[in-house]
Amino acid sequence: MFLLNEMDELWEQFSSKAYRPNVLDGKTKEIIAVSASVVADCLPCLEYHYKRAVKAGASREEIAESIAIAMSISAGSKKAKYFPVISRLENEQASAVGPA
Repeated sequence: MFLLNEMDELWEQFSSKAYRPNVLDGKTKEIIAVSASVVADCLPCLEYHYKRAVKAGASREEIAESIAIAMSISAGSKKAKYFPVISRLENEQASAVGPA
């Protein structure tokens, strides 16, 4: 249990530094966090950061657009990963069957 507590403390330190005031404003950081939550498939993260984004002044449209971008990236990564495999399998199957 000690290790889990230590890891949790380290995560808290890291996370708090990522969200401290710096180059990006709070609203932008929370919109990014909403998108990252979608890509990470983390529903508790999405709920937390959605509420914080709204509180920071993000509009529904800004949040929706960031989610659409996240979904596009996620779908694109699946396409890039699986389409070549499907294409190769189809070619192998066609070669095994021979010309029609």
